[in-house]
Amino acid sequence: MSGRAGHAGPAALSFALVATSLGCGACVDDRAPSPGAAASTLAASRALNADLRARCTTGLVPPGEGFATIAEIPSLGGRLMFMQDINDDGVAVGSAQIPGGNYHAIRHTDVGGIQDLGALSGFGAQSYASAIASDGSIAGHADHGDGTGAQFGHRYTASGGRTEICSTGCSVWDLNGGGQMVGLLLGQNPATWQAFVWEQAGGLHPLGTLGGARSSATGISETGLVVGNAQLADSAAGDVGHAFLYDSRATHPVLEDLNARARTPGWVLRGANDVNGGFAIGYGTHNQQSRAFRLDLATGEVHDLGTLAGSPSVGWAGDSSGDVVGWVAKDDHTNVAFVYGPGLGGLHALGDYVDPAQGWDLQQANGINNRGAIVGMGVHQGVTVGFKLTLPLCDR
Repeated sequence: MSGRAGHAGPAALSFALVATSLGCGACVDDRAPSPGAAASTLAASRALNADLRARCTTGLVPPGEGFATIAEIPSLGGRLMFMQDINDDGVAVGSAQIPGGNYHAIRHTDVGGIQDLGALSGFGAQSYASAIASDGSIAGHADHGDGTGAQFGHRYTASGGRTEICSTGCSVWDLNGGGQMVGLLLGQNPATWQAFVWEQAGGLHPLGTLGGARSSATGISETGLVVGNAQLADSAAGDVGHAFLYDSRATHPVLEDLNARARTPGWVLRGANDVNGGFAIGYGTHNQQSRAFRLDLATGEVHDLGTLAGSPSVGWAGDSSGDVVGWVAKDDHTNVAFVYGPGLGGLHALGDYVDPAQGWDLQQANGINNRGAIVGMGVHQGVTVGFKLTLPLCDR
């Protein structure tokens, strides 16, 4: 799996974001900087970036003298769109509104542009693409166009078309190159649902919960590690519960509370959104503050990825080097996309790497591959579109 798929989750965290500046924390200075001060800040930034590139060992690094490369992924004529994942071949997937308000699953390449998957046979009236695997297969869900709104999970390939994996309502959030898929299966009670893993040989296998009524599997690694969130026995009805880990390779796999793996004090891991061989990525509370995390699966160390001006942050996807993308809450309806990496010096607003003259407002970063490409949703010249931004990799 290249990055992480997005899905309905804690995207609209209702906290205000206060603008930050170098060394200022939450203070705001409305005075325009003098030309000399602006030049001095730019020079200092370039010197810092050069130092980070010189000391890097792996992963993303800041751009050189200029800015990162960013490309707009246009909509299908509707108001909203979300790019969710990108594989190492540079093929990205997501969902875009069409005129009238329904969503269609989409696939994008640099050469071919957008392909409207939702217009193909079998995709119903409304469809979503949530993840793309290393072999190009796409996970998602679609309705039957019957007006009920019920969604049915699927795997799509160009050669085989759309194949449904559940006879009742379910959503697929992620898949790997081995053909395994994960998501949530709706129960008879519409207020309950359960995480599952699906594979060709064994079909759909519900994973249970951590004692509560709900669970959702949101990420799977190439080796079959599954992460998500599950309610506890004492969880309130709307509570997401705790992050979990499930090893589908085990002889007798069980749902494990990820907090049992954590060796860093002060954390409650609430939801895990992505996993690879080295790290699980998600969000939780650290010393009572809502923060994105990266958990080292080998040591149990939990890294607080930071935030912008103290607002809640959510880690959504990671690459094999430990770089992470996600977002920080800005207000009730919008977010600020972020990227985190040791080679970048920590967490930064993704828009900091974009030329301000281009008119971008990057709001969610949902997917990242191992070649420095990041996809998500933003506003460009006042229009909501998808984006693909590419940062350089450490060359040491």
